[in-house]
Amino acid sequence: MTPPPPDSAWLGPVARWAGAPVVVTARAPLSGGYVADAVERIDLDAGGRPVSVVLKRARASEVAAMRAVAVVPGVDRPRLLAAGADRHGPWLVVPHYPGPALTSGDPPAEVWDVLGRVHTHWHRKRPRGLPVVDAGWWRGMVTGHALPAVRAARDRTGDARLAEVVGLLEAWATDQRLRTALAVLPRTLTHGDAHRGNVLLAPDGAVLIDWGNARVAPAGLDVATLAAQGITPPPAYRAPDLPPPLREVERLWATVQVHVQYLAFAADHLGTARVVEMVETAARALGELGPALRA
Repeated sequence: MTPPPPDSAWLGPVARWAGAPVVVTARAPLSGGYVADAVERIDLDAGGRPVSVVLKRARASEVAAMRAVAVVPGVDRPRLLAAGADRHGPWLVVPHYPGPALTSGDPPAEVWDVLGRVHTHWHRKRPRGLPVVDAGWWRGMVTGHALPAVRAARDRTGDARLAEVVGLLEAWATDQRLRTALAVLPRTLTHGDAHRGNVLLAPDGAVLIDWGNARVAPAGLDVATLAAQGITPPPAYRAPDLPPPLREVERLWATVQVHVQYLAFAADHLGTARVVEMVETAARALGELGPALRA
């Protein structure tokens, strides 16, 4: 397990946020996710007032994303309290937002408000330190992430349907329609993984957490991630202004992107039927993308 940074590295900034000297009173690993052993809840005494923070080891891109979110007007959650790096890698500290994850229904309006503000503020701009979704990124994601998982599932099950999926993915990795869409669509800062499980229902309002998959991409990526769970944007979401033909290109590209980027998880955990369903959804959107690009 990677050790946490020393308390002396982050206690000062946290004390400034708390408005009083802070003393650690308890600490415990946070459960959930794939890096739980690198995430810690720390309880503090701030001049007689209890406060809690989360200290986590993070990729440099997540620290960059949190810094980019912090400059968006009207967005103060999640709040970056401290960040740094040592020989074990980057780390960050945010407030602990108590509450369960959203398991059903629509995210509260404040989640969509945050996405709208972030997408609009960074529209056609590139925050430093974040990966950019372009044709090369797409090809790497397909060949380095989705394809290995589907091939392994094919070899494990012998299911002919997965062999067909492998063939489609090999072709889609360099599909000209997707390359063209990424060449014409404007980008912004996106969360990259904005599903229900990353929405915490804290008592004082919902929070969109875990920006570890943030990337510079068309804004429709976050909308499509939620749409795949049957969620449609409410009026609280103000999308960056695009002409209707380009908006449709964004929607179709994002539908393909979302259903391919989660294929590895589906192949490992959800079974062949779900993989096939996701690929069929992506194929339909890709079939409509060509005419939309010509519109």
